[in-house]
Amino acid sequence: MKSPKQPKKRPKTWAVLTGVSFQMGGSLYLASFAGKALDARWETGKTFTLILLMLMLTANIYALIKFLNRYN
Repeated sequence: MKSPKQPKKRPKTWAVLTGVSFQMGGSLYLASFAGKALDARWETGKTFTLILLMLMLTANIYALIKFLNRYN
């Protein structure tokens, strides 16, 4: 006889949100690193760093909203 299918267990909320925060932090760190490298190459002060950080922050907020809408 077949046993009834049990619903999939969802991961703990704190674990999911911790992973999302590490992903956001890592992407912002990489954007900062890339911006500093571009600024050093073209001697533009902090222009590229600020531009890349703002773009990455916008992308992270958009991805977080999409994730939270799907998770709930």
